[in-house]
Amino acid sequence: MPAWVLNWLNTLRSSLWLIPSCMAIAAVFLSLGVPYLDELFPPEAIPSFPWLSDLGPEGALTLLSTIAGSMITIAGVVFSITIVALTLASAQFGPRLLGNFMRDRGNQVVLGTFIATFLYCLLVLRTIRVSSPGAYTPYWGALIGLILAICSLGVLIFFIHHIAVSIQAPNLITVVYGELEHAMARLFPEPIGQEHPDEGNRRDVSRVMTRMEQEGIPVPADTGGYLQAVESDKLMNIMREHNLVLLLHYRPGHFLIKGLPWGRILSERPIPQSL
Repeated sequence: MPAWVLNWLNTLRSSLWLIPSCMAIAAVFLSLGVPYLDELFPPEAIPSFPWLSDLGPEGALTLLSTIAGSMITIAGVVFSITIVALTLASAQFGPRLLGNFMRDRGNQVVLGTFIATFLYCLLVLRTIRVSSPGAYTPYWGALIGLILAICSLGVLIFFIHHIAVSIQAPNLITVVYGELEHAMARLFPEPIGQEHPDEGNRRDVSRVMTRMEQEGIPVPADTGGYLQAVESDKLMNIMREHNLVLLLHYRPGHFLIKGLPWGRILSERPIPQSL
């Protein structure tokens, strides 16, 4: 898989908006299906929920309004307090802690649950008609909203416990170590070539490095910024095709300055303009 694709996937994984956005879209479609659900399964046909049929437009309006207001308030307060706690903890363990918080799948699902519940209740509220002629009560919409509110409370308990555990030093070190191993396996999957211990090869390498310093053609950077990834396979194929030697001055994570060389190329023949 190309390095830019891996970098793009890692950026999506590190975002705090992807999963909440998908859950919010699912809540929109769920709210659109509530009127059809009321038509197919009227609450009077279900004796197990007598309170549901007696809810009325005013009751559904109060219930959904309370859930919507509570969810957005809980989400704002909890995540604000969490960011403060993470900021204090990152002063001891480094700013990498904030990146782990954003990449954590549980935190993304928790935020998505609160937003989806709030958006669902908000959209179902618009379908309620309180006036006597043509009054409409989304019975199943209110029931689903109540179920989502109960799930959100469970998710809130999980979130508080999860944050308290994740900022502890042993767990944080374990996560950072696992990410380091994964990054090393991705960036350095296998050694390129095979080293021979004989003295002749060492002298050849030293001779090539000396020629690289004297005759190597610098390759300036087109743009500046942090180097995200290196297309090792693609560079190797280009070097083999044109019989070139490339020396990289930077590794992923280093900062490149526009106009300064990021590497040098050594060639026995004129380098093609298309390269």
